Amino acid sequence: MLKVVWRLRWRLAVGALCFFVGLLLAYLYVLLAGRSGPRVEKRETAVAPQPVGCGEAFFASPDGVLAALKDEEVGVRREIFRRLFLRPGVQPVYYDYERDKDFPERAEEARLRFVNLDDSPEDEALVTFVRADSPVAVVLKQCACGWRVVGVFSPWLRFEDYPYADWIELPEAIRPGRHLILVRESNGDATSYTRRARVFRLAGDHFEQVAAIDEETIAPVEGYTGAGWADVKTRRVASYSFTQSEGRRPARLNVEYKQDWVKYSGGAPANAYWREGDGAWHEAHRHWRTRLYEVIKAELVSEEHFVWSEQKSLFVAAGS
Repeated sequence: MLKVVWRLRWRLAVGALCFFVGLLLAYLYVLLAGRSGPRVEKRETAVAPQPVGCGEAFFASPDGVLAALKDEEVGVRREIFRRLFLRPGVQPVYYDYERDKDFPERAEEARLRFVNLDDSPEDEALVTFVRADSPVAVVLKQCACGWRVVGVFSPWLRFEDYPYADWIELPEAIRPGRHLILVRESNGDATSYTRRARVFRLAGDHFEQVAAIDEETIAPVEGYTGAGWADVKTRRVASYSFTQSEGRRPARLNVEYKQDWVKYSGGAPANAYWREGDGAWHEAHRHWRTRLYEVIKAELVSEEHFVWSEQKSLFVAAGS
């Protein structure tokens, strides 16, 4: 009887010991797996390092730039704005550096396109977006170290309609497959208005202006004292076209101007637009130039003709 009891106690002790050892091994496994798991995940999601000798002026990919501009984290946006805009030697049309440094709002209407802007076979990356009511375009070019900024455009647009859908264009003005950058900017006050199109080409690692066109100019009529004089304006509008080079014939830029006296009436219409930042519709009155008008006097029609000069790398007046 005593032998049976002793054997039973021995078996229970051995079973308890095995159970305890099993629990201990399971605990150690979970502990070690928990410590090693995040390290593996961190290695998988970390940004690939830049090649030796390359600095923060280079980016791994344009897609990464686009994602950082739309990131929810303020610190991420501040860092990407600093790296994109505060670069020595980058000359934008207009940009408020201090605002971007101190107030990194999230980019809206962000878009990435690939387009060829020079004679090299590789496409450049064009990132466009709107922030703080200002449209922005960043051009990146690929090199051995990754992608680097070669141009930033953010023109002054006064009295234009958000979100500025047509402020930038990419005409194939000189030859097929090679694009220029056309940027619109405008200014004005309560009585006058001017919108200008400026055309740029990529020359190596920077942009050069090759043409400028006053697309629309509105001003008071000098000496006019008739009825409703405040609503009577001189309005000159330009229509233009590019003709690509063919054989020995150089590329051309033809501009036709039409100038009239017009009389405005009624109120300015409203502009309804959606904002990604707050996820809501907004409404604002458009510029007074969008009011209804009638032509009361047709003044003149004139033309200008320009040809592409390979020597000067810009459009010059034909015959000059």
